Amino acid sequence: MIGFDVLVGLFALFMLVRHGPRAVAVLRGRGPRAMGLVSVLNVLLAFAILAVAVKGLVSGLISR
Repeated sequence: MIGFDVLVGLFALFMLVRHGPRAVAVLRGRGPRAMGLVSVLNVLLAFAILAVAVKGLVSGLISR
């Protein structure tokens, strides 16, 4: 399952790179709020996915 955790981690990093700049702009007060909130939620989701992926990687590597 380590391969799956790596894939999920890469997806989370992709989401951060894709939605991060727009989310930062919204948090600074620039940009449209409606679609910006979607970016903020996507960034929060990406952090949650990344945390689960890292937890899976660590537990998989420790059990070896």
